[in-house]
Amino acid sequence: MHLVCKFIPSSKLSSSELSYVLTPDECIGQLSRLRNSDDILRNLPKEFAQKISLSSKKTTSGLLAAIRSELGKGSWVSLSSFARRSPLTDSQLQSFPRLKSLVDSVSASNESKVFKAGYKQVTDDVALVRSYTHVPSEPSPDQKIVVEFAGQWSSNAACLMLGKTDAQKEKVTVGKADTENKHRSLATFKDLDAEGKTLYIKIPCTDQPQPILLKLAEDLQPVDKETQMDEWDNVLVPVRPLAYLDGSNDKAKASDLRGGFLYVFWKGKLWREMAINEKGYYQDVDVEYYRTLEQEEKKKDTPQVIQRSASGFAMAHFWAPYKISGEVQQGENGLKIIFSPKQKRFAQIEALESDAALLEKSSTPLDELSSYSDAQSFSAKEFTSDVDSAAIHKVTEDDMPWLSDQQAIVRSYDQSNTVIAYVDGKNSGFLVRLEVGLVDGPLVEQLDPYSLASYDGLVAIMEDSESDWRVTEPFELTSKDGYISALVTGMPPKGKFTLVLSHLGGQDSAVMMFEGLTYQEITAEPPKLPMISKHEEQRVPDEVNEERERQRKTLDMMLELINAN
Repeated sequence: MHLVCKFIPSSKLSSSELSYVLTPDECIGQLSRLRNSDDILRNLPKEFAQKISLSSKKTTSGLLAAIRSELGKGSWVSLSSFARRSPLTDSQLQSFPRLKSLVDSVSASNESKVFKAGYKQVTDDVALVRSYTHVPSEPSPDQKIVVEFAGQWSSNAACLMLGKTDAQKEKVTVGKADTENKHRSLATFKDLDAEGKTLYIKIPCTDQPQPILLKLAEDLQPVDKETQMDEWDNVLVPVRPLAYLDGSNDKAKASDLRGGFLYVFWKGKLWREMAINEKGYYQDVDVEYYRTLEQEEKKKDTPQVIQRSASGFAMAHFWAPYKISGEVQQGENGLKIIFSPKQKRFAQIEALESDAALLEKSSTPLDELSSYSDAQSFSAKEFTSDVDSAAIHKVTEDDMPWLSDQQAIVRSYDQSNTVIAYVDGKNSGFLVRLEVGLVDGPLVEQLDPYSLASYDGLVAIMEDSESDWRVTEPFELTSKDGYISALVTGMPPKGKFTLVLSHLGGQDSAVMMFEGLTYQEITAEPPKLPMISKHEEQRVPDEVNEERERQRKTLDMMLELINAN
């Protein structure tokens, strides 16, 4: 069958052929009259046919779709054998933007073409004064913000970020060693407009693309790009905590941390929460995200407990804002850090945020970072030390399980101007254990739902009669050596304590374990029985019998409590 269309490369389309151009749909209408794909292929130029895949050539419908696609790309144009009665309209070309662009381009070139006359061009050899036109241009941004870091150390997963403004997109940078001043590194944001900026620490996450943003300052004003300072207005200090082994607060008796949580309070509010993994690295929890969830959950009739997980990349130290916008962060505006072997509940966090005296008593202040401005270095003081003089004490079986005497991370920061901050690692407390007689492992895998309910909701409640200190710790539903346990920590150094075991789902289920004892009395070793001769009458002392009877009654009450629930 004779076709009334042909194909040419788009580069050969001339203005005289515009009235013959077919849209891809019009061309397919012509080709669809053929019976099979071989007839269609015989009418295609060889170069055009080579662009079509073998799979598309197997069926007529696939071949027509491929030809339409190639024509839509604008590399080939289909032409009719007869001129169009009316020119192509924008609506006809709307679905084929590349063909429309080609047609518009050829049409425009025809209109702008100048046809030369049949005589030589007249040249004017009279020199004219050149005319210059000044077109003013907007000056490019040429200001900067510099953030100073104490020390020089290897790369860190975190970076600094300036928030997006109406004039500029967000900018990210990292600290680089200052070659002229070995005591510091500098992070420089360049090509800034003269407008206030918001500065953040940006921490990438392991389980989501959205990073954790920790706000450092608002309305930071850039300076001229040529500005230099002995100490910049914004200074961050790398900090790594060590933990005291006992209550002596002797820096020679401190070890590294391999578990638990670090809490950084800034201006009296929790600013940062970090989980410490088993290798001794810190992983951030998105505090503000979970704080919002907690507030929303409180509005519900039956609020659920929000489990906060650490999602930030692991880091060997954290950055503490020592100076922001030229103001040293000390006193009420300063930073305070707390170590806790267990993650604090938001109720405990809010109690610290609302009571400045309690926060002061429970934390380690970082006010001593001010020595950086005086000496561009750090040294051993009451709460902090330079990393070079920090010693790691040997850890024994008697020490807390979250302590470690591994030195690799700490020693890798020697001569880096990193600060060591000392926290309470002993975290006065004790383990309340309840015998369940099960093998090691989760209770849910060993008990039926009815029996599991007897333990789910069991809590240890401890309070101090001489202050308002009070904690409620749930028992972990995992058996170890035949026991489940609840860890009570953070006890005040002085006070008289009462311990009660209770079940949250039961009424009148409280069982008092002891009342009005000091911490020393609670943790004291039980009295040893005197050695007796084999010829002496073997009589058990009355106080031992009384202790046994008290323990028997306590166990009976706990059994009644469990069976009642």
